[in-house]
Amino acid sequence: MERHCVRQFLIAERLGEAVPGEVDRELLLCAALLHDAGLYPGVSTGDVYVTDGRRLAERTLTPFGWAPARLARCLDAVEQHHALGSRWDWGAEVELMRRSDLVDVTGGLVAFGLPRRWLRELFREVPRKGFWRMLAGQVLRMARERPRTLARIATPRSKPTSVS
Repeated sequence: MERHCVRQFLIAERLGEAVPGEVDRELLLCAALLHDAGLYPGVSTGDVYVTDGRRLAERTLTPFGWAPARLARCLDAVEQHHALGSRWDWGAEVELMRRSDLVDVTGGLVAFGLPRRWLRELFREVPRKGFWRMLAGQVLRMARERPRTLARIATPRSKPTSVS
């Protein structure tokens, strides 16, 4: 899982090079490292795992005093990383996390314009070995422990977090 998180950050960072304006790399890194944490029993509340991951990210990052809008964007990036539709309106980092996860999970079959050569090199440097076995185990455990949440993984809340 750790290698998946690292690959996801590197993919998001590379995809972000084509985004106009500044992309918050620290936010991307934190979201990438925390985005799948809700899969694990010690984090699970029995809710949708992306929502459990969001809650862990909030508990982890709040003490660092991030501006509310920045924290909300990171939490949205964690929770929305399996959303079925574009999340550009939620902020570049939210959409970059969604796209980078899809690139890694598909082994580059979905590449959003990334060079195949670059992806092959990334997968060589940060190997995918064991990724599918780990993922299958987590999904099977989720299906046993919280089956009603599976359909909601790809359909989380439909509005970005509002910031007061």
